[in-house]
Amino acid sequence: MLARKCRFPLQSDTVLYVNITVNPCCTIEIDIPDKRQYIRSELKLIKFVLIEQGVLLVCHENGSEDSRNIQLDLSHGDALKLCEMIDEVHEEHEELMSILCY
Repeated sequence: MLARKCRFPLQSDTVLYVNITVNPCCTIEIDIPDKRQYIRSELKLIKFVLIEQGVLLVCHENGSEDSRNIQLDLSHGDALKLCEMIDEVHEEHEELMSILCY
């Protein structure tokens, strides 16, 4: 099981890119270097919201008293790719957990 990484342009500003890492332990890291924004959270704390221009990814940071969140405007295609990556990580995680239980 390896972390999966991707880089997408933001719909709100085509000059800005977001780097996303989906980790095998079911966490996600979101980094927008040009804005110096970084957040790490559990996959269960993210949601996708359909909007006119594309898809809004909302991620809440876990484990902090003053919980931060980040919102990303992604294209439909990029959001679909990210969903597929997350599904693959979930499947691998479940498979590993079932193997470890035996």
